[in-house]
Amino acid sequence: MRADTGSSDVEGHTAIDIDAVYRAHHRRLLGLAAAITLDRQSAEEVVHDAFEGLHRARGRVERPEAYLQRSVINLAINRQRRWRTAARHPAAPPPPASTPEIDETWQAVVSLPPKQRAVVALRFWHDMTIESIADTLGWPVGSVKSTLHRALERLKEDLRCA
Repeated sequence: MRADTGSSDVEGHTAIDIDAVYRAHHRRLLGLAAAITLDRQSAEEVVHDAFEGLHRARGRVERPEAYLQRSVINLAINRQRRWRTAARHPAAPPPPASTPEIDETWQAVVSLPPKQRAVVALRFWHDMTIESIADTLGWPVGSVKSTLHRALERLKEDLRCA
């Protein structure tokens, strides 16, 4: 069931209820940002910045969920680039329900470049189709497929060596 995130105004445009959008999508967006930034505080800042952007653009945004997903991914990837330039960022801790297999898999995912990590997160953690990912990122379907393929090949190799 989707949250009611807008209502028609006099001019026929949809007014975005940012509070409803926040309640409906904040947690999922935070997970997505954390998967890319590998840091809870950075993820919070990324999601906050994305919602600020939505607030500024609310009269021009037709699909707030898609806008936020794309903003979170772009902001998180940009933040990762800055981290890499400044210094090596330590790997995020493994998920709470940890086993040796989960630890190895998590470390392999963490080692992926940010764009590959974003595509893997959208595909497998958010259960999005290739077409939905392409739409969200504004990429051609072929780019999503090749990025996902490269990520999966790298994960296979990393996990085979582990």
